Amino acid sequence: MVTIIEDETDNVPLAHSLQELTTESTRVEAAPPLEYPNVSRIVRAGPKLGADGKPHYLIDDIPDNEKQRLIRESGLLKKYAKDKSHGTGSDHGSDVEDELQELQEEYDRASDIPLWMDAIIYTVGLAAVYGLFEALVNQQYSVEVTVMEVIQRMAKVAPALYAIVYGTLRFRKTRVVNLVMLVAACVSGCYFVHLNLHSPRLGIMRRAPGLVTMWIYFTFLMDVRPAVINAVVVALFWLIDPFKQVI
Repeated sequence: MVTIIEDETDNVPLAHSLQELTTESTRVEAAPPLEYPNVSRIVRAGPKLGADGKPHYLIDDIPDNEKQRLIRESGLLKKYAKDKSHGTGSDHGSDVEDELQELQEEYDRASDIPLWMDAIIYTVGLAAVYGLFEALVNQQYSVEVTVMEVIQRMAKVAPALYAIVYGTLRFRKTRVVNLVMLVAACVSGCYFVHLNLHSPRLGIMRRAPGLVTMWIYFTFLMDVRPAVINAVVVALFWLIDPFKQVI
C-alpha cells in the first residue's frame, strides 16, 4: 500500500507566486558603461619617411620621364592651352602650364638617345627582319644562299630603311604621317597576301621580304586603333580575295 504525503511547503498561494514572477521580470541588471577608444592612442596613417627624414610618397618612385609621359597623355597641356585661348584660364593655371612646359623642355634636352641614334637602332632591327625573310624565301624554293649574300642584301636596303625610319620617327606625331603609315601598312600587308595567293614564283616572291619588313615596322610604330584597322583590312582582304576571279 502506497501512502502519498503532501508537503505543506509546496502549497504556495497564487498571488504570492505572481508577485515573485513580476519582481524577477522587472529586475534588470544595469548595463556596463560603453568604453570609447582613446583618441590619443590612434595612429594616423601618413607618408613614410625616407633616409633623410623627409616624407617619401609613392609618386617619388616614378621616374621623371614617366611623369612627363603621363602628363602628355592626360591632356593637361592642351586643356590649359584651350582655357587660356578662351580667356577662362586662371593665373594658377598659367603657372602650372609654364611649369609643365619647362619640365617638357628639360625632358627633351635630357633625352637619353638622340633621334639619329634611335633611327640606327630601328634600322638594324629592320635589316635583321629583312635578312630573315630573305633567307626564308630562298629556303622555300630550295635556293642555296650564303650568310654573306644575305648580309650584302641587308646592307643594300639599310640606307633606304634608315631614311624611312628617320622620317617617320621625326614626324610621327603629325596626323599626315600617321595617315601615310596606315595606308602604307594596309597596302604592304594586302600586297603580301596577294603575292602568297596568286604569285608563287621566286622572282615575284623576292618582293616579300621588303613588304613584310615595312608592314611590321608601320604596324609597330602606329597607335593601337590604326594598328587594329590595319589588321582588320588585311584580314578581310585575305578572306574576300578580290583578285581570285581575275587570275
